[in-house]
Amino acid sequence: MIGGFSGSNEWIDLAEELEIGWWITSALESNVGLNAIAQFCYTLNNDMPQGLGTGSLFDNNIDSPLHVSKGALHYDPKQKWGNLMDFLSE
Repeated sequence: MIGGFSGSNEWIDLAEELEIGWWITSALESNVGLNAIAQFCYTLNNDMPQGLGTGSLFDNNIDSPLHVSKGALHYDPKQKWGNLMDFLSE
């Protein structure tokens, strides 16, 4: 709704100028999009809990090493990403 990372950064800058809190939310992203948003959130150094979707809404989502545990999103480096080409051919 905001317009990607650049648009989000503009809103974050404005919120910080006004000394008000902000957080990132996501909905309807695939695991690939969720991974990108999670990495973006990490770079922002905001200790406030973020509202990231889990990617589990879709039954045709690419397999990923992302998982939710105790309300937090984690990346398991021992898990592999699914093959994007196999996913696209479904």
